[in-house]
Amino acid sequence: MPPYSVVKLAAALLLSVPSCFASTAASDAAFDRQAWMQDYRLLKRELEKRYSHLAWMASPDSGVNLPDLDRQAQAALARARSDAEARQAILDFQNGFRDGHFSSIKPVTEPSSTAAEPPKRDLSRDNALDGCASLGYVNGNGGAFSLPFETLPGVRLTADGLVLPMRSGIADLGAAGKLALLRIPSFTPRNYPQLCQQAWQAMLERGGRFDPDKLFTDIMRAWYRETAQRLRELRAAGARALIVDIGDNPGGNDSGDAMSRLLASGPVRSAPLWLARSPQGEAYLREWIENLSAGLPPEATAEDKAALQPFLDAFRAQASQWRQTPPVDMSWVWRERRAFDPGAARSRLVQVGYASGAVDHLEPGRYSKIVSEALFWPAQSFGSQGSWQGPVYLLTNGQTYSAAEMFAAVSRDNRLAKTVGQRTGGDGCGFMSKMQPLVLPHSGLSFRIPDCVRLRADGSDEVAGIAPDLPVSAAPGESRRAMAQKTLQAIAADLAPRP
Repeated sequence: MPPYSVVKLAAALLLSVPSCFASTAASDAAFDRQAWMQDYRLLKRELEKRYSHLAWMASPDSGVNLPDLDRQAQAALARARSDAEARQAILDFQNGFRDGHFSSIKPVTEPSSTAAEPPKRDLSRDNALDGCASLGYVNGNGGAFSLPFETLPGVRLTADGLVLPMRSGIADLGAAGKLALLRIPSFTPRNYPQLCQQAWQAMLERGGRFDPDKLFTDIMRAWYRETAQRLRELRAAGARALIVDIGDNPGGNDSGDAMSRLLASGPVRSAPLWLARSPQGEAYLREWIENLSAGLPPEATAEDKAALQPFLDAFRAQASQWRQTPPVDMSWVWRERRAFDPGAARSRLVQVGYASGAVDHLEPGRYSKIVSEALFWPAQSFGSQGSWQGPVYLLTNGQTYSAAEMFAAVSRDNRLAKTVGQRTGGDGCGFMSKMQPLVLPHSGLSFRIPDCVRLRADGSDEVAGIAPDLPVSAAPGESRRAMAQKTLQAIAADLAPRP
């Protein structure tokens, strides 16, 4: 006969079994599969209406099989036994697109009406240091190279990245000559607080009303000038070729397009910009119309307005056609794969200018400064163009995203540079109008849905990522220093004379 303690334990275990079943049953009862399925169907419908890269993702060239992805998501939801499993099924579906701009985010909660909001800061009373900090200008990306070139023999720094977080140097490639190194850690001027402080101080010295928009423009111009000066100094130091390090670069704004102009003195064509035929895309068109009709600075002349009128008329005509075009059914993407054709009605895309603005190229001096910058955003780089002459290589990796990909794509498609390293992350174009997140009503999951497409010269969507001309990958156990050395060796071999 077993001891009393063993019997007691067995009885306790038996008594606990029904409660476990009851707990599981209660969990199953609380799980509402139909509500999750409704959330999933809503997500797909909104992608059909708003997601600019959907036609590309539905093409065989994208490497994404949407019908399979849809079947897998539905099967996972059918198997799910809890909210956590259903949530993961939808997130796996979203991650299957491999588009960093199409991502889940935390919903923005509105502040309580009873919460005390601090008064707004009076920026007109701030000095340069305080004002730039309050506007969010901070060196958040550092200035170090994405590979440790500075640890290699034969490399010397010419700037440490402290005053302007863009480290630069010279590498001795032996018979291949000297290679200039320039690090661009980010394509947002908000990561360059020193430039903000300089522009702020200059604005204070000029006097007049504080203008944050003009401050931003002045910072952009200063960034192009500083980068151009760095390039000229590297050329003067005897560099034969240049590597621009944009590895681990998260992107930023449209400066990725303008910066490519510093690498060439001749024409550089920007990518065609296509938008999803959606309320977000229409809002972008309306913004163009507003800027060209009523958004000009007070000093704009009658000649300026006359020069802009044909572009304004074209955008108004496009907006009128937009409203008259019937909606397009894109549910086919969950059933079949079709070749990518942005101009086909089934793609639900419309071209609205270029990644550079209303025109893909503009010669300096053709229009006034006001007209040039209204039509062509890279006009802010006029005066800095062609600062580098000679071969250019762009160092990329899987953490090169968004505006950094824009820089790589326009430089590569205009044959200004070769890419070296690894394929970029594949974010492509994200948002040209104010991002309106989609919040699923049952789960509360919230998603960003991109609204634009930048086309490559070969007709592909930039969201596919930019493949390297000179692939350099790490062998198992290889150090980052060894990767840096392999990168320099790949460039030296490419620079060597062909037999």
